Amino acid sequence: MKSRFNLLIFASGIVISLSTFSCSPREGSESSVQIPGTYSNGPAGDWDITDWSRFHDQAVEESLHPIRQGEPGKTPFWNGYAKRFIYVPSFDFATVNNSVKYRYTVISDVNSERYIFEADNPCSLLTPVWKEVPVGIVYLKVEGLDADNNVAGLAGEQMFYKAAPFNGPYKMPVTDYTSSVIRNMQSLLEQEHYQRWKTDTVPSQEYRLYCYPSKIVGSIIQAMSIYSSISEEESEEAINMARNAASYLLSISLPSGSVLEYFPPTYIDHALSTSVARRKTDQLMMFYPAIAGSAYLDLYDATGTNEYLEASIRIAETYAKTQLPAGSWPLMVWIESGDAVEDNLCVPTDIINFLDRLVIDYGEIQFRQISDKAFNWIMENPMKTFHWEGQFEDMGYSKHYSNMERGKPLAFAVLLLSHSEEVPGYIEMAEELIRFAEDQFIVWEQPLPRELFRTSWRPIPRRAYYTSKWFTPCALEQYDFYTPIDASAASAILAFKKAYEITGKELYLAKAISLADNQTVAQDLAGGIYPTYTMNLAGRKNFSDPTTSKDPGNVWTGWLNCATMTANALLELNELVSQTDIQSRNIHNHE
Repeated sequence: MKSRFNLLIFASGIVISLSTFSCSPREGSESSVQIPGTYSNGPAGDWDITDWSRFHDQAVEESLHPIRQGEPGKTPFWNGYAKRFIYVPSFDFATVNNSVKYRYTVISDVNSERYIFEADNPCSLLTPVWKEVPVGIVYLKVEGLDADNNVAGLAGEQMFYKAAPFNGPYKMPVTDYTSSVIRNMQSLLEQEHYQRWKTDTVPSQEYRLYCYPSKIVGSIIQAMSIYSSISEEESEEAINMARNAASYLLSISLPSGSVLEYFPPTYIDHALSTSVARRKTDQLMMFYPAIAGSAYLDLYDATGTNEYLEASIRIAETYAKTQLPAGSWPLMVWIESGDAVEDNLCVPTDIINFLDRLVIDYGEIQFRQISDKAFNWIMENPMKTFHWEGQFEDMGYSKHYSNMERGKPLAFAVLLLSHSEEVPGYIEMAEELIRFAEDQFIVWEQPLPRELFRTSWRPIPRRAYYTSKWFTPCALEQYDFYTPIDASAASAILAFKKAYEITGKELYLAKAISLADNQTVAQDLAGGIYPTYTMNLAGRKNFSDPTTSKDPGNVWTGWLNCATMTANALLELNELVSQTDIQSRNIHNHE
């Protein structure tokens, strides 16, 4: 691997120096000459190196197919804030007066080569040269040409990173998926604040993220419900912990008769709460009660105790009362009044999954219409605009494609695939969503350089953007936190798995396996838990928080909900690749 030092010069005169690394296209797979071997009884059991080479060739060919190409005045361009692309892009460049055609010049920072073609308009795809351009930083310039072939003006310019397509196999799994999940659960239980749920019905003040009770305490309920189904020895204790966590969440839920009755809060304040939680204790993010409701259903499945099913139904009834006529809900509301804090609306995939589960698994058909309205809202809004807004309780609001995420489109892809036998075209819609999430958020190898995260107000990128320390393959979270997170990989694993089951395309299964295998590697390096950040920063624990400059000796064990999402994804994938039904359960994955 040779270090190259290059300069990219914009027409505006801005000069950016970059230190990049040139790698052979197949470098990511050369470290794994063997084929992963923990799936001998499943559909991947007969794969050999020829199959993996075929998958790579297929991925390269598929990269020539665009994702929701924009068209001025008709179809919005979603990629104005995008930093990287696997699939061939086009850009919203302006027409140039007196131009009869446009010259596209693509300059690679890897080899300083120019790739040139002409097109009739300034918003054409880069298809004619995309396959030849190497992985790395690219500078694109589009110029209008007059009838005499002279330059009439600049239509637009863009610098971005051409990302590597899938090229597995990557890292060999450390262990089989079930053993990996058990090890993760045992590592969670080693944490003192986690152990306290064995005897307490209130969370420890020592773990700061309990300030997000719906998400974090809900994940305790889900994790221990999962663990009870795969650990006969500790099943009873796990159920007791889940019950204690549920008791706490029920005790702090909003009272009967209030506008948001029975909803557990999104934020609480305690000694170590984040500043975000302290500021927003009077607000509630509307999709998080659905996550808690799904956790109650997990516990009901494990125990048969009606209290938890009834709690879920009450949450669903409040969703019915608060649904907007168009079909969604405000993203954030004031607890006292239920009024919207901002104009942003939920992308309600979590709510749909929760309501559908009540309808399908428990016969609560009164919630079918509410779910259908929410589904139709997504079809009429982000499915048309392709604006998949990042929606997280610790982030701000965004508009105009400035902060996109991978979780909601992947979750909706799974919903579309689940209904694909009923409606023609759903498979194609789902595959486009999955390709979008891969294009923007999945790093198979050769991450984009850290220098691309420099801005005028952030000349030194934060620690999370030490891209050379990322464990690939991995998945990034959102534009505003473009960092590899285990839960991001988990959502991709589930979507790839579902796509394989519906379409039979083995490339989807290969992608799911590659991401899952790497989670076992990251887990091993982190000492047993699935690390929230899929990266390795020298001098810090692998599961510590790379976004802070506090004492590097302070061990912080990450986001519990993310570790639980990863565990669930690996268990679901295991049932496919090993052709075994480890447990009869219906655990749903939510962040």
